[in-house]
Amino acid sequence: MSVSIGTDPELFLKDSRTGGVVPVCGLIGGAKGKPLDLGDGYGVQEDNVMLEFNTPPCNDPYAFADSVKIGVEKCLDLVHTRHPHLEFDNGSERLFSFPQLDNLQARQFGCSQDFDAYEHGAAFTPVNPEELNDDDGAWRFAGGHVHLGYDNPHNIPDFVVASFADVFLGLPSVGLDNQPKRRELYGAPGRYRPTSYGIEYRVLSNFWVMDFSLAEQIGYRAYNLGSFIESSSEDRLQTLFKEIPWADVCRAMKDEDAERAADILAFVRHDLDVNEVDV
Repeated sequence: MSVSIGTDPELFLKDSRTGGVVPVCGLIGGAKGKPLDLGDGYGVQEDNVMLEFNTPPCNDPYAFADSVKIGVEKCLDLVHTRHPHLEFDNGSERLFSFPQLDNLQARQFGCSQDFDAYEHGAAFTPVNPEELNDDDGAWRFAGGHVHLGYDNPHNIPDFVVASFADVFLGLPSVGLDNQPKRRELYGAPGRYRPTSYGIEYRVLSNFWVMDFSLAEQIGYRAYNLGSFIESSSEDRLQTLFKEIPWADVCRAMKDEDAERAADILAFVRHDLDVNEVDV
């Protein structure tokens, strides 16, 4: 097996004295394509109003969870060194006031295109910034994207792998990743980016990043997905792809319907005999 897993999660900052969210703009340093080097394969940068760090690729779930923990600790040390009153806000969607967003960085969004597994890899329409506005400010959302590397002996299309990622990673997260605004705009089922090594699964928020046991679960599920893609025959993958009720998968995720998600997972595991899926 040559499965690798990594992540580049985003975290909000808050003022420990007031509890209010604080834009990261100009406070930490690092930018897209030019992260600050934290050593040992870790890097950190400012992304819009959030802090984003990356972990080195790992080959087992426990190492993945440990790398996330180390990344959080490295970033927190950096934040405390520069701004002792700041800490991480353990949330996935936060409303920032318009004055807080009155700078160019806070209005810049990722320029790379996202793709839709359920439209055979067609591009998602970029989010209109106006959709983020509320009466008192604008919403920002923090992702917990998972990078999955794998051998692809049967040249399985990346949109198929991203669809299976909804089964392995998306459905088990229903009820835990309950962020309705982010789900609507950035967390739609099947959202991914192709990479040179596999895919970046972009559906999940950062709900799991600060919890070691949840990070380990995400690592196991991602690793199981990669192993499943590498080891399954082309015929088996094609058969399963036709049998899985993808419309129900999407509905369960969009509605945060944990009962429906559990039913689908049970069907996939027991009726379709996909033992790699965690129920």
